[in-house]
Amino acid sequence: MKRKTLLFAISISFFFLHSIANAQDVKSYFVSSLDSLVAQFDISNADSEQLNDPVFYKLFSPTLLYESTIKDAVLLDSDDQSQLEEGELALDDSRAKVIDKILLDIYKDYPSLVTTSEAVVRDELVTSDFESTQAAPEITLKATNPLELPKNVDMGLEVDDVKPNYWRTKGSFSLNFTQNYISGNWAQGGENNRTLIAGLKLSLNYNDKKKISFENTFEAKLGFITVSGDTLHSYQTNNDMLRLESKFGYKIMNNVNLSAKMTLQTQSMPSYPTNSPDFVSHFMAPFDANFSIGFDYKREGENWDLSVYVAPLSSYNYKFVRFAELASRYGIRDGRHHKEDFGTQIQPTFNATIFKNVTLNTRLEFYTNYARAYFNWENTIKMKINKYLDTTLFMHGRFDDSSRGLYSQSYGYWQFKEYFALGLSYSW
Repeated sequence: MKRKTLLFAISISFFFLHSIANAQDVKSYFVSSLDSLVAQFDISNADSEQLNDPVFYKLFSPTLLYESTIKDAVLLDSDDQSQLEEGELALDDSRAKVIDKILLDIYKDYPSLVTTSEAVVRDELVTSDFESTQAAPEITLKATNPLELPKNVDMGLEVDDVKPNYWRTKGSFSLNFTQNYISGNWAQGGENNRTLIAGLKLSLNYNDKKKISFENTFEAKLGFITVSGDTLHSYQTNNDMLRLESKFGYKIMNNVNLSAKMTLQTQSMPSYPTNSPDFVSHFMAPFDANFSIGFDYKREGENWDLSVYVAPLSSYNYKFVRFAELASRYGIRDGRHHKEDFGTQIQPTFNATIFKNVTLNTRLEFYTNYARAYFNWENTIKMKINKYLDTTLFMHGRFDDSSRGLYSQSYGYWQFKEYFALGLSYSW
């Protein structure tokens, strides 16, 4: 058995070596055979020199769908046909046309042998050559926005996908001081006084630039004034406020959000009238809370921004006073510490740069439950001198007819406050 296997292997090797040695004879055989096929089409260029152009590869390579073969068969006009019949084509072109006819017969009779097309093979070869000659660069990208590449492209890039941060923080702090000295023999008279006012404002806002916005602002003010005519107190508070405001918005159309808003407000220190031992306000006395759902219209310009919030019949207002003796002053019935009601709220806010280094911030709030009305208007004009020094003009007007305790013979239910001061400020 081993001897027969050895003899078979020797025979195969001898045949392979004999084939290599006679490769030129094999080529001549195929050439003569193809020439005989050409002769069957009455092509008379039998004496033409056999060319070395690769016109035979279509017969010995895997069967492909050649565009040139189909195109020549479709576009073959009468002149080409007559040349083929009269034998005026060169021998090499004649062989190509005979090969194309053989391929057309295969396409027609044996379509299962055609596995792919010439164009597909060409594209694969070009892509393979490109990938073999191009070295993939090693690059690490860090960006605030994700780098988007086509899904079907792999350039070997290593990308650090850093999600954008839609949160923004802002803050400002101010410390204003005023001083007035009048000698005892001043002709017009008057009193010495000193004023110190500190302010802090912090903002934490979210905006994804598409649908969702979330604005949070905390504001605190505290001011003291010395009044020589007050024999009971060395100083009094003339400005005291703690306020937290949050507003969540969902964009429903251009410049309009459907918003839910919350406002909490009180003060931090007791406040006394001149020469009176009894305070008229204190921490959580009063405490105001407002919850509402409404529509927020927003517009922005190069140097200004506007927001108009309207909550029609959807604003809930809650007032709490922790000292029973102050309840009636703020419109709460005796024996109770709180009151609540529903109504309509309108709140416009406007910020603008009027001139270089001069800014205006105004906040107006109106609320009514159709039995009483509340109106609050705060205006702040800042004139910046340098990075740390500015002057501030603050004007504050209020109207509140919720209680007879707030009524004045001179101003009715209207209340006013104003100050102008020079001080330090810092923003971030």
